[in-house]
Amino acid sequence: MLTREQALNHLNLPPEATNEAIEKAYQRMVRRYPPEFHPDRFRQIDESYRTLTSLAFVVEHLLAAQNTEPTANIVQLLADLPLTAGQDAVAASLRDL
Repeated sequence: MLTREQALNHLNLPPEATNEAIEKAYQRMVRRYPPEFHPDRFRQIDESYRTLTSLAFVVEHLLAAQNTEPTANIVQLLADLPLTAGQDAVAASLRDL
């Protein structure tokens, strides 16, 4: 599994990249390296995007930004969230704790 830094690097993004920047970079890179012509590079780009948009990485990024350690309440909140929850939904849920 990639680290956040590796995934950002593969998409040519800075450490402070937003979800919008991640999405735009992914779309740009997929157009530049389509899977039928660059299968290895496309896999790397896709894995990077999936890493950066996965729930675990989103939560880690949000907690780090708030200097917050995971608590039992946060763990329960995460267990109750659907796997498709986006960063905005996770951030709103964390604010409600």
